Amino acid sequence: MEERIIDRIMLRKVRLGKIKLQTVDLAFVACLFVFAFLIRWKLMPVESADYWGFLKGWMEQIRSEGGFPSLSHQISNYTSPYMYLMCLISYITDNDLYGLKLLSVAFDYLGSIAIFLILYQLSGNPRKSILGMAALLLSPTVILDSAYWCQCDMIYTAFLLFALYFLLKNNSCYCLLLVGISFAFKLQAIFFVPFLLIMWLKKRTVRLIDFLWIPSIYVLSALPAWAAGRDLKELLLIYFDQTETYPWGTLEYPNVYALLGEAMPDMRHAGEVSGAGTFMAIILLGCLAYYLYTKKIEITGDLILTLALFTVALTVYSLPHMHDRYGFLIDLLAIPYGIMRVRRLPVTCGFMLISILTFMPYLIAVHIVPLQYLAIAQLLLIVYVGYDLYRMVQKHTLQNTEEIRP
Repeated sequence: MEERIIDRIMLRKVRLGKIKLQTVDLAFVACLFVFAFLIRWKLMPVESADYWGFLKGWMEQIRSEGGFPSLSHQISNYTSPYMYLMCLISYITDNDLYGLKLLSVAFDYLGSIAIFLILYQLSGNPRKSILGMAALLLSPTVILDSAYWCQCDMIYTAFLLFALYFLLKNNSCYCLLLVGISFAFKLQAIFFVPFLLIMWLKKRTVRLIDFLWIPSIYVLSALPAWAAGRDLKELLLIYFDQTETYPWGTLEYPNVYALLGEAMPDMRHAGEVSGAGTFMAIILLGCLAYYLYTKKIEITGDLILTLALFTVALTVYSLPHMHDRYGFLIDLLAIPYGIMRVRRLPVTCGFMLISILTFMPYLIAVHIVPLQYLAIAQLLLIVYVGYDLYRMVQKHTLQNTEEIRP
């Protein structure tokens, strides 16, 4: 049978650097990018409570003070890097709502590229990598966060995804540099640090000296605002102020504190539970680090990915004061985790479904499922990922291992 013209065109091989593709792959990615944007564009007019209550007023104040000169004093509870971007938006467009949302949407696309690179590094399969990219761009949690809610969680998580990619590439400097940039945007980047510490213990990629990038970039990012007249101490302590703002065990996030009745607005034993919970999180992560440190194992890319997901999920589930959007990084790490092995896709979908149901009380003021039930479901998913990690560790344990001694 004679080959059709469309087949000759679509099946033609294309190289992008070291990545081998076909024209059909590029055509699919182009369509994906266009339709993913159209989905977001339709949601642009939606004005969430966060926009009305916070972002709109901040942007109006920035405009009234001439943009960058407004950096001389505190306007929001965000760190300096996001304020720089808000000031920049005030010069580019008069539509604050669309400007802020399009900024986050741009990072949706950057995050999808990071997912592609992670999956390609792990599998060498371009189509599996493209499916991961599609999963992120079409993820309901990602779409809701940026295009509907007008939130900026994709900014700090995109940098963390690129950090994971460079870790897989054995580049410690770039990995921690990107974590530092992420931390400069959001405190929640700290959820990724326990995983990196375990990688350092296992002598995999991460060097201890490169952790200095995190505080260094945080300080450097504050210097322009300080030069504009803002108090440096105030700039450097902004995360400490944030942690004292919400005393509840959980702010609509389905973790262990929801089971203890420490959810907003209840405060039965907030101070006591918060202190105990912090130590509990530390010891749980310490047990994980101890177990892995004493195991002589072959550390594969898939094991690293599973460990990253499990560590972040365990951290968010056990720490107090978690907000409804703090599981955002979990959802994104669950994408390559599920794409790598089809049997794990229900776990990916489970994490995302829980996040969507967690968003609903804030977005539409309705608890579709009680928070305690979601907390139990989240725990079951974390246990599954933990058991999957355990099986992988057992599978990759090297023979004739000896107890590790100093």
